[in-house]
Amino acid sequence: MVVAVTVVVVSLVCALLLAVLVALAARRVLRRVRRRIDALLGRAGEVRTRFLPPGPHREAALLRQRLHAELRATRDMLEAAPDGLIFRADAASLLHELVTVALDIDRELRAVERFLDPAQQRAALKTVRPQAEQLIDTTYTARHTVLSTAAADRGRHLDALHADVTRQAAALDRYRQTTGELRL
Repeated sequence: MVVAVTVVVVSLVCALLLAVLVALAARRVLRRVRRRIDALLGRAGEVRTRFLPPGPHREAALLRQRLHAELRATRDMLEAAPDGLIFRADAASLLHELVTVALDIDRELRAVERFLDPAQQRAALKTVRPQAEQLIDTTYTARHTVLSTAAADRGRHLDALHADVTRQAAALDRYRQTTGELRL
């Protein structure tokens, strides 16, 4: 009886562990698929925009593309930010805020693209463009801050590593100068 219960418990634990591993693998695959689909959609949008005639419709489409590219790059960087970076604790909330604002601006730019009158498109684009540019600059600043913080953290780590190796090399030199006895 005890053996049967133990076998059942071990089987359940193994099944649970297997389910967790499968879920993690599926999450990883879905992330890759999402990134590839985003990249393909971005390329399709670039091709479509190239064939648009010059004017406010094309300007709105180009601004949307820049916004999407910046947001994708920022999302990738903030999702991959290792522990210890300045955005470690706030990366998810910052990314959520950026995405929320970007969706609003993107929706407005898409509406500008659909205006039939070029004069109305120009007027609407004049209103939305400064905010889109500011959001693009903000996402760039966030990425630059993550990179700068990572470089500063890495610099401190390299300095500490260099000092440790220098201490060890000095200890080795002292050891070689003695009779070979290890002293504290």
